[in-house]
Amino acid sequence: MGSTVSDYWTLFSENVLAVALLLLTAILAALLVFSLLGYRRLNRRVQGLNLEMGSASRSLRNADRDLRALFDQSAIAVMLLDRTSKSVLYANETAMMAFGVKTEEQLTTEVMQKPDAWSSSPFSLLDFEDIIYKTDRSGLQKFEWYFEARGRRPVWLDSSLSIISYKGGQALMFTGVNITDRKHAEKADHYRHKAMISMANDNGLHVTLDHLSAMAETRMANARCGVMVHNVEAARLRWVGGRLLPEAFRESLDGLPVAFGAASSGTAVYIRGRVVTRDIYSDDRWEGYREEAESAGLRACWSEPIIGSGGELLGTFDVYHDEPWTPGDDDIDALTDPIAIASLAIERHQAKVQLEQMVLSEQMVRRISTDLLTLDPDKTDTGLTRTCRTLGEFYRADRVFLCQLDDVSRQLWISHDWAGEGFGSLRQEAVRKHPVIPNSLNKVFDGRPTVVLRDESEIPPQLEFLQELLELGQKQSVLLAVVHRGDRVSGILGIQMTAVVNPWTPQRAQTAELMANLFGSALDRSQLLNSLTYQAVHDQLTGLYNRHKIESFMDQEVARCTRYGSTFSLIIFDLDHFKSINDRFGHNEGDAVLSGVSSLVRNGLRESEIAGRWGGEEFLIILPETSLDLAVPVAERLKGSIESHRFPIPERVTVSVGVSAFRPGDTPHELIQRADAALYNAKESGRNCVKSTF
Repeated sequence: MGSTVSDYWTLFSENVLAVALLLLTAILAALLVFSLLGYRRLNRRVQGLNLEMGSASRSLRNADRDLRALFDQSAIAVMLLDRTSKSVLYANETAMMAFGVKTEEQLTTEVMQKPDAWSSSPFSLLDFEDIIYKTDRSGLQKFEWYFEARGRRPVWLDSSLSIISYKGGQALMFTGVNITDRKHAEKADHYRHKAMISMANDNGLHVTLDHLSAMAETRMANARCGVMVHNVEAARLRWVGGRLLPEAFRESLDGLPVAFGAASSGTAVYIRGRVVTRDIYSDDRWEGYREEAESAGLRACWSEPIIGSGGELLGTFDVYHDEPWTPGDDDIDALTDPIAIASLAIERHQAKVQLEQMVLSEQMVRRISTDLLTLDPDKTDTGLTRTCRTLGEFYRADRVFLCQLDDVSRQLWISHDWAGEGFGSLRQEAVRKHPVIPNSLNKVFDGRPTVVLRDESEIPPQLEFLQELLELGQKQSVLLAVVHRGDRVSGILGIQMTAVVNPWTPQRAQTAELMANLFGSALDRSQLLNSLTYQAVHDQLTGLYNRHKIESFMDQEVARCTRYGSTFSLIIFDLDHFKSINDRFGHNEGDAVLSGVSSLVRNGLRESEIAGRWGGEEFLIILPETSLDLAVPVAERLKGSIESHRFPIPERVTVSVGVSAFRPGDTPHELIQRADAALYNAKESGRNCVKSTF
């Protein structure tokens, strides 16, 4: 039994083991089959993925190639940078042109890794790296960027910086739209606006022209501009605008003559046209200024004349370059606007200066007219000389002179003058008078108020005496203005000046004409006042002092003798039987007798002695510092000269004379009373005699 169970168990164990082995084998076979099937599926999946990856890779490569081709053809500057090293992975042609390089390697080594290649802050390499840092932290950054590549026109870019995937990694993409023209236009508008404000505020011509020079410089790459203003009187150009050129060079050209061969600017004004000097070193027009240009580092100059609204030459707008250069159509267009505004600014400035000169001229004329027309008659000569000096200083003249025409002798002489430094007085050289026919002076002026003589040969025969006196040189001229007194020519006002060109503008000539009229008015007034003064103190018939003036002299003599204890004598006489002369021969003959007596009196007295008509046929003579003993012989001589003189009437004229002398304490009335008493005594004694009383 036990053996059966044991066998049965053994048999059972062997069967179970066999079954287990079979089952395990089946399971393993099944797993193997399943594994094989899974492997095949996985292999197919891998192959599919490989196909997909290859396709994606090809697509990516194609997209990258297409993107590069797109960037290369784009007008937008595109540059890809490594996020770590900041080296350039890619840059299109536009980007390399903007940064002034030809290859990506140069862009890396000569720009991205070279701080000196960048502009100053806020457009330095450090500022650009700061934008890269912000992009890494915050993503897309938009900004404007300015880059000044060496040897190229500065570039403005409207830029952005972002992160993109590139070749399985990430890169920084820089894009920039060229806005240089817009920025330059904005800058030019900025300077135009400043120029207009400068004109409106009267900030000075140089400020306005500085802004216009900067305006032109923004429109032309590497240009340095300046403006020279034409000084018509001196025929020279004065440097006014433009400060980028060296100061030493500006000073060397300041005062450039207007002449052919005087650099580009002087030649342009001389020929009234454009002058382009491509190379200063080989242009003969720059021969006298080549060293100055070389020191300033200048090689080319384009001078464009500035012409005013009336066709007058106002100056030149000059464009300089450091290398040989010729302007193109774009440059000419760029300069059109600045030249137009410069013309307006210069004309406005000149109009303002002219207005100021007119105001100064008006003030001078008003001051001189007030001075001349309020002068005392005895100070007229001093006032006219002072006026000549004022005119000379106002005109900056060499000399000013006044010639007067004597009405009686018909002679012309230099009565007043003023001479500048280095010029002698004409009055000292020409003390004599020169005969001239008044009508011939009218021919000199030919109906005009002024004439200008520029050479000795132009001096007319009527004024030949001026040839030697004026000695007109090559650059000298003289303006002559006719002086009228009423409706007749009475003289000439002359103003001599030294200038390269004609300094006699219409305004200056009109001022000289007005001054000549003032001289004539002053002379006329002086003559009138002298005449009125003479008439006020002189007797109209005899020309001797009248009674009022004689009384004034009497009061003065009495006061003087009372103060100093001296003496004087008085002679009173009248014509014997003068009423009979008037009755028999008429009043005209009587007046002739009185005039003849007064002439004898004037001729018989010393300069210090004073004679006057006391009334009717009565005369009075004051003898200063003369005692009675000395006065009586004077009276006797006077009586004798009248008695022996032949008058127009057919009979002898005699006088009765009374003489008295001043006594201390006398009044004029007392002295005259004693002289009258002596005269009465002479008449009582038979007339035609001299009587005296102390």
